[in-house]
Amino acid sequence: MTDKLKQIVIAHIKKYPEAELQDILKMLYQNEFGPKHLAENEIECFKSLSNEINNINYDESEELFEDIGEGALRLNLKAIPVGTDLNYINKIIVNSANDFCGTNEKLVVKFGLLVVMAQNNEIPFDIQKVRDETNAFAKNGFKPISHSEVYKQIYSPSYRVISKKYKELVETVIELRNLDFNKKHIVISIDGNSASGKSTLAENLANLLNAETVHCDDFFLPQEMRSKERLNEVGGNIHYERLKEEVIDKLRKPAVISYKAYNCQSDDFKNKFLMNKKVIIVEGAYSSHPYFENYADFKIFLKVDEETQRERILKRNGEEMLKRFTNEWIPKENKYFNEFKIEEKADIIIRSV
Repeated sequence: MTDKLKQIVIAHIKKYPEAELQDILKMLYQNEFGPKHLAENEIECFKSLSNEINNINYDESEELFEDIGEGALRLNLKAIPVGTDLNYINKIIVNSANDFCGTNEKLVVKFGLLVVMAQNNEIPFDIQKVRDETNAFAKNGFKPISHSEVYKQIYSPSYRVISKKYKELVETVIELRNLDFNKKHIVISIDGNSASGKSTLAENLANLLNAETVHCDDFFLPQEMRSKERLNEVGGNIHYERLKEEVIDKLRKPAVISYKAYNCQSDDFKNKFLMNKKVIIVEGAYSSHPYFENYADFKIFLKVDEETQRERILKRNGEEMLKRFTNEWIPKENKYFNEFKIEEKADIIIRSV
């Protein structure tokens, strides 16, 4: 933690050279406690958010996120386009508060790091000043503080702190502003690389939109269909015929959908039911297969770099399965993406971090 936090502090001072010490203390408070002090009351949180956004101008040149360490991001309100549903943004802020388990004791440790950095001349603040201001912060009960007046005047900060795990969700919500939610049914597909976060995004989006989710993994190709010809077919790694027949062709109908989910470990099926809600999410690699034609109203493609992909698969599935992903499944997915131009046809491309 120490080295990463030092890098965050140094990078912040480099980006905001006029920042005063209290601005650094505020950042450390935020990456320890997140948005807890703002998100205790959802209604008041929304009022504050909408009032602030209504008084600033959207600027497409602004960066949407700023990483402040410890799994915390500053969501730049100036970078949120007009028409974005602020109810969803507010919900993400409120939900983010639950992801931070900060304590005063851990904040004191971070303050101690600042003292050491000042002693080593790694930050442009006098060591006694750091000691005095951190002690004053503690004596005041570790209450949240504002940015310095200098920082406000020069940088005009306008943001909310959120959990980093909601980055992709925020990007999606912003793009959904152009979707017609007056339609009777809305179908969203989420395709992309292995370990890019498709299932996580689907879960978070489903919770936010009160949607149902269909997983392409439930239509993994059963043993009896794994012929050489089928496995060599581009996009043939799932039972796309059954997915279309049992689910996709029925998504616009006002009825409960029953389908069979395949379990590749036990090589059998179990019944699943899909409440046909207004919003349905179809998640997983091959969810944009051309066999399904243009069934989705909104198509998301998630990308992840090879190193991060490998680390995630290793952590999630172990060494043996990593080899199979690397030698078999990932090449098949890449061939499918390239052959059918899946990424190019997406409504939004999100790089997972």
